[in-house]
Amino acid sequence: MSRNTLHCHAQRSECLQALAAALRAQIQHSLAQQPRVRLLLPGGSSPQALLPLLAQQVDSQLIDLSPSDERWVPAQAAESNWQLLQQGLPGANCLDPRQGATPAQAALGWAEQLTQWQPFSAVLLGMGEDGHIASLFPGMPDLAAALDPEAAPAALLALAPQEPRERLSLNLAMLQSGQWLGLLAFGARKRELIDAVLADQPAVRELPLYAWLQRSPRPVNIYWAP
Repeated sequence: MSRNTLHCHAQRSECLQALAAALRAQIQHSLAQQPRVRLLLPGGSSPQALLPLLAQQVDSQLIDLSPSDERWVPAQAAESNWQLLQQGLPGANCLDPRQGATPAQAALGWAEQLTQWQPFSAVLLGMGEDGHIASLFPGMPDLAAALDPEAAPAALLALAPQEPRERLSLNLAMLQSGQWLGLLAFGARKRELIDAVLADQPAVRELPLYAWLQRSPRPVNIYWAP
């Protein structure tokens, strides 16, 4: 039986409120033990609604955060996850994954800085309807190595099935280095995949989502709404 916890809500707004409350509690717990909080958060549309809820009751100036993955586009581009997080928590120290002139150099520099943040206070991921997490996509080159929980925590070059295809992503070992782990997902298709993974169905065992939920060193808090 999975140790993960599935929090289901009838409305997306209720789901985001509950998730924000859980994250705020984890942030306060961390601040009681250390001077700063380190977070990994996803990009996409859902965090755009989540971040203002966090900002209401959290001193963002005490937060260091970075995206779980990034598109290889300019930092100020509309597709930039970093820009989304920086705008959502403007007082926070938001680490840009673009820590080099090329994707390979950026991945090395990004991982080097994040290693100094470990363990993260919280890591929240989103997911795709194909079962991808961060920018770890089903069928991409070197996926098995990226999903190895025993690998050294690292950042890597990733290839998405749609444009912009070039991505930077953290590997599973880096993503799992959190004191609190979470997943945010909306919609029926994503619920089907989550249920299949939690039931350990053979058809989904190669998905990155399976690795996130079934190879985790601690429970994952799953927040879902239709």
